[in-house]
Amino acid sequence: MNSKIEFCKIDYIKEKIRSINSDLILIIADLNVWSLYSKVLPLMNIEGKKIIFWKAPDGEKVKDFENLSSAIEFFLSKNVHRKAHLISLGGGATSDFSGMVAALLLRGIEWSTIPTTLLSMVDAGIGGKVAINSPQGKNLIGAFYHPTNIWICDAFLETLDKREWSSGAGEIVKYAFLSKEIGEKITPEVDIKTLIKDCVLYKEQVVAVDFKESGERKKLNFGHTFGHAIEVEYQIPHGLSVIWGILLVDIIFNEGKLIPKVKELVDNLKIDLGDSPWLNKEFPVDRIMNYLRKDKKTTSTDLIEFVVIKEVGKTEFTSISFSEIESKLAENKDVIKKLTI
Repeated sequence: MNSKIEFCKIDYIKEKIRSINSDLILIIADLNVWSLYSKVLPLMNIEGKKIIFWKAPDGEKVKDFENLSSAIEFFLSKNVHRKAHLISLGGGATSDFSGMVAALLLRGIEWSTIPTTLLSMVDAGIGGKVAINSPQGKNLIGAFYHPTNIWICDAFLETLDKREWSSGAGEIVKYAFLSKEIGEKITPEVDIKTLIKDCVLYKEQVVAVDFKESGERKKLNFGHTFGHAIEVEYQIPHGLSVIWGILLVDIIFNEGKLIPKVKELVDNLKIDLGDSPWLNKEFPVDRIMNYLRKDKKTTSTDLIEFVVIKEVGKTEFTSISFSEIESKLAENKDVIKKLTI
């Protein structure tokens, strides 16, 4: 089932929820988002609907078993039924988490998502990948479960801080390498609203032909293999980690030829990237390798698959042994140690 994606104003969201064919609406809202928008978007009282509300810890903190159990048990204690409809309000972490709750509750109820960050607008929810994290790594516990609706409202970006903006724009850098058309639009004067729509439609088309990531959809992981390891190791935002992941892949598989293009995109999107978190320090190869061995993109006990781009718009899938990737990191340690753009 494909999601219905709509671009709308905040004023219309309550009406969209009112039109859902269910008398029972479950809401999972990021507590920070709710504190900002509860008056602008009053969802606790919708005519003809019973509302059950669960306030989620902000960001990635929500994506663990404790919160998953807490949310599910809370909703079950309120006598939810199988025709209930769950609404997610928040960023990508809230969407990932809410989708997991919806997938598991009563063996699966319908859900919809209202993304409130740039990252979640261009990525989360689209394609139905839902997940929580494990101490072993990001998004290792999850499922594919499409939301019924994705309501995208760019007005939420007005309260987005610079760090979250940069993280979302970091994900757009990925799209710029996957799609030549998107990449060519990223100039200093780029219209972010148009860019969001382009990224959404691009991912929607990819997912439509490869729902469970067995072929073409795998290219959406560009930069994410190293990126997830960097995100967990250094506790930096997802989109910024993806940029560093793209740069590492380019150094190892492409002699760093795309670095000038990455810098151009970072500048045009006004991303506050900063220096690499390991600049002038030893890159933690052993710890990064530990994350890679537990990554969901491993294809055997000894192989992991990387998405490699040597020319914008043309992707390659490369399976490589862990020993070989470790050797490549060691061979390029001096370049990696000084990496900055």
